Amino acid sequence: MAARLVFSLLLAVACSHAALAAAASSSAVEDTCAKATASGSRKDLAPFCVSTLQAAPGSAGADARGLAVIATNLTLANYTAAYATIKALQRRGGWSERERAALATCRQLYIEALNVVHSAIHALNTGQTQAYVADMGVVRRAATGCEDAFGFGGGGGGGVGNQLATESPLHKVDDDAINLTTVATLIVLIL
Repeated sequence: MAARLVFSLLLAVACSHAALAAAASSSAVEDTCAKATASGSRKDLAPFCVSTLQAAPGSAGADARGLAVIATNLTLANYTAAYATIKALQRRGGWSERERAALATCRQLYIEALNVVHSAIHALNTGQTQAYVADMGVVRRAATGCEDAFGFGGGGGGGVGNQLATESPLHKVDDDAINLTTVATLIVLIL
């Protein structure tokens, strides 16, 4: 009976310790995201930042620098997946000539961005904040350029000139890529 009571007490202490650790790590993610998105027009990214980083392995117990590394690695994984999605869309076929051209543009932009993400990772690891921010700006432009190729990016006009009037099949992919890149950059800027 006494052993059962001691075991129950130890289990309760362990569970409360785990809950406190989870709350502390959740708080660190929330605090970092709030601080990173506090200035400028990117307050809308705070929920995306929190949900994305909390879901990432290793974020529990990571400080702001660790979260910057995680966000950058998530960007790399996201751009790699985006490139694979583009290749799959191209293989699927059934696209008009203009859509095929837009997909080819997207594929090229994401290939180039993948190379630059590696440069950004090196800049982050060596403390070169300005180089990191510049690299991530180039990476982000791959996603916006992809949207532009379909006529829905920042400079797009949806059917104006040579742009397509159809919705981009990569809109969600591009949007996630833009948001991840922005979050990673904002976190590095607060370090």
